[in-house]
Amino acid sequence: MKPLSALDSLPSSKQVAFAERLARIKRRAVPDECFRDKGLMSKWIDGNR
Repeated sequence: MKPLSALDSLPSSKQVAFAERLARIKRRAVPDECFRDKGLMSKWIDGNR
């Protein structure tokens, strides 16, 4: 098995771009902690679609 690196927990560039687009449309900010964890980013995106 491959060991997890710190980069494995970061959101993908596509996730970040989509979240920023949603944030602009909804006129709200993406929380800073979402940029450090892809699970949180995914939850934020799902909650703001």
